[in-house]
Amino acid sequence: MDMRDERHVYIVDDEVEVRSELAEALELRGFVVEGFGDGEAFLASQARLEPGCIVLDLNMPGIGGMEVQQALAEQTSRHKIVMLTGAGSVSTAVRAMHAGAIDFLEKPFHVDDLVRAIGSAVSQQMQEVQQDSRRRQAEEMIGRLTERERDVLCGMVLGLANKIIAYRLKLSTRTVEAYRAQLMQKLGVRSLAEAMQIALDAGLEPRGAIICSEPGA
Repeated sequence: MDMRDERHVYIVDDEVEVRSELAEALELRGFVVEGFGDGEAFLASQARLEPGCIVLDLNMPGIGGMEVQQALAEQTSRHKIVMLTGAGSVSTAVRAMHAGAIDFLEKPFHVDDLVRAIGSAVSQQMQEVQQDSRRRQAEEMIGRLTERERDVLCGMVLGLANKIIAYRLKLSTRTVEAYRAQLMQKLGVRSLAEAMQIALDAGLEPRGAIICSEPGA
């Protein structure tokens, strides 16, 4: 996802003036803005939308903000939410934050406060996208390893010496050293720390003989 995509904002509010004013203010600040007049219209379109920040009105006719948020959660949407609420609905907005909203603003609010809230949402989204990208790349690299190379890597992650890895896998130390050299080459790394980071990014879980303990280990 490029920087342009990272600055998408979707305004979901039944008040035309609110949508228009916010869209103009945000576009002047470099955001790509699209407005929706109700929750139904947004949910019907959200699958085609680039990941972005939803400026979501809590109280709307039909499907309200909480229902939209719940529907997005069920779809494991990447969109981040900043909730807008009128007077007297703050407690509900707080519940929305517990359910995953990044922030909430009580109407009327200053557009600079909204920009700051959107900035926090965009920053969090960027981190999640980067983490997901690292995970997918790491999983792809781990997928290049043979089963024995994965076992040896798991031993490295557990902090085991080569001789202990060899003992647990019923291999010679020299064979373990060969597997270790091979997996480092396949992963394109030169240090143990780099190999361990890839394993951690991929969520590699040690299993089988490599996790068995023995006296003196």
